[in-house]
Amino acid sequence: MRLPLHSWAGLGLITLAIAARPQLGAAQSPSLTVTLQNNLPRVRSTGLLADGKFVGLMRSGFPLRLHYRLELWHERSSWFDQFVREVTWDAVARNDPLADDFVLIRQGGAVSRYATAEQLAVALEIPYTVTLRPSSSSGARYYFVARLEVTTLNDTDLQELSRWLSGDVGPAVSGEGNIGAALARGAQRVLVRLAGL
Repeated sequence: MRLPLHSWAGLGLITLAIAARPQLGAAQSPSLTVTLQNNLPRVRSTGLLADGKFVGLMRSGFPLRLHYRLELWHERSSWFDQFVREVTWDAVARNDPLADDFVLIRQGGAVSRYATAEQLAVALEIPYTVTLRPSSSSGARYYFVARLEVTTLNDTDLQELSRWLSGDVGPAVSGEGNIGAALARGAQRVLVRLAGL
């Protein structure tokens, strides 16, 4: 399951948020915003759990992977703007049925536990400050493009991502993993996404 969110903000402009597919009866549509504080971008996602859909998936045993990407673009007078660089980061949110709480694993392996889905939602809305700024300030204009992709994970994906978030990249880099199993998982994901599940 994917929920793409896009947001643009220029250096010195207030945020502009574009919400994802609006849900009827939802209290708040999911959105992603970029603001500047001390010339550093802060990325904030809001309303991700508002409609209860992702909470239901987590309670059914499907952890969520949140993959954030912030791109810096140089505005040019020609037809196309120039991509400068990007920063990506991940987080995993899941339900722990034995402890009857929610777990949030952030980049670097930091683990936080929350008693309710509402507390998890508040934690997901905390802005993330990114060290990404233009290298020159000679009057050139720059802007940011932020994306958030939310996907569900199976057990193997969760184990691999948890190891990666805590800094263990050995199997992925060394090629020691089973290539056939990786291809089978990839094909399985494609079929599930095509089926709309």
